[in-house]
Amino acid sequence: MRFRTTWLALVVAALGGLAAGAHAGTIEVVSADADYARFHPKPVAEAPAAPGGDFSTTMDRVFGAGRWRQTSGYRTRAQEDALRRQGAGTVAVGHTSLHSMGGPQAPGAYDAVVAHLSNAEAAAKLKRDAGASFRVLAERAHGAQGPHLHVELASASGRRATSGSASED
Repeated sequence: MRFRTTWLALVVAALGGLAAGAHAGTIEVVSADADYARFHPKPVAEAPAAPGGDFSTTMDRVFGAGRWRQTSGYRTRAQEDALRRQGAGTVAVGHTSLHSMGGPQAPGAYDAVVAHLSNAEAAAKLKRDAGASFRVLAERAHGAQGPHLHVELASASGRRATSGSASED
């Protein structure tokens, strides 16, 4: 009888151990490719600096973070045409605004409003403190836009000169 009890106890313990092991530990699948990549990272090429400097960074440096806001950046041709219909001082039909050059992440021109400064004061300060990286115009209200600064990157101004399109928005 004692043998039977010991044998039964061993079987129950073994089955209990198997059941506990199935729930306690999981099989970890390891990829040799992932391990290799982790120990041998590829060098990451730095993105080239934005031509003429970064607009937002320069505006924060010159005016202070939160003291200016961007009112316009990249525009599609359809948006440009809609501004013309509203009576905005956009470029003439057949020409391309610098707002429509580049892309949504890096347009050729931006419009911005600076808090607590007139457009003339803000334009003078940006011209003085940003150096030659920007071309700045203080513009009056037109279309749905109020008075604002029209800011072109220096590299975009060069594209305008070669393409023959006007720069006003």
